[in-house]
Amino acid sequence: MTRTPEQIQQDYKTYRGRCHELATKAASQDPTLTLVRGYYFCPLWNVEEQHWWCVNQEGKVIDPSRLQFPSAGLGIYTPFDGTIECSNCGKSVKEEEADIDGRYAFCSHLCHGQFVGIY
Repeated sequence: MTRTPEQIQQDYKTYRGRCHELATKAASQDPTLTLVRGYYFCPLWNVEEQHWWCVNQEGKVIDPSRLQFPSAGLGIYTPFDGTIECSNCGKSVKEEEADIDGRYAFCSHLCHGQFVGIY
């Protein structure tokens, strides 16, 4: 499918920020789909971003918001493994054990304090 630059821009406006909403809707309409949280690597942007999509029973990705990316879903989908990286020291920590402050996550209160400059 070839899209014009104008269509890519319109698709970005239409689908951007709606991945959870659209994937949840798709999964609720089709009980054979499983909702997946993870990351999408867009090779045209050369960036990996948080994303939501579905997979069918055969493991095929069903991404109702894929057109928000210029690669239109032809990039790499990586399911979330439950760990996040400390914004201060880089250590991997389970999400439920992390100290989360906005878009930053920390492995401990000490790392959080060091990051914001109080230790």
